[in-house]
Amino acid sequence: MHRRGSLNTKNDSEKAIVTLKEFYFSVYGSDNNNEVLKKKFLSDRILKRIDSLTSDEENLILDYDPFIKGQDYDGNIIKKTLEIKPLNKPNEYRVSFLLFGEKKEKPTNIDILMKENENGDYLIDGILNDEYLNFKYSNEKEGLKKNDEGYKLIKEKT
Repeated sequence: MHRRGSLNTKNDSEKAIVTLKEFYFSVYGSDNNNEVLKKKFLSDRILKRIDSLTSDEENLILDYDPFIKGQDYDGNIIKKTLEIKPLNKPNEYRVSFLLFGEKKEKPTNIDILMKENENGDYLIDGILNDEYLNFKYSNEKEGLKKNDEGYKLIKEKT
């Protein structure tokens, strides 16, 4: 018999996985990449970071789609090969898929942090294996800073 807390965790995990599947099927499952649709699945935190990294065309930092680690893909292949598994920590999931389905192609792995909003819906709140979207830099001496040339990643010892 399941303890109540364990059952809630399992249900939350299933809900987050369903949200991730819906995100990848809706946004990448066809060749119509819809930016408006992305906003339905992304937290304000990640939307603002992506916007700040892509808004300056002269000093573009994020020149790829972080949710597929690339620019090009075959939506039908992503749909056919999509797998989502929970990682060891709560609200962390590995999304795995092939971009093109070519021989000897290695799966693309995206480690995603999910967050439950006030409505009980899950949103993508970070990409753990993306240097710009993992949000692990918490102090001012380490992280993304804007300078005269745009944003740059700064790693200094505190």
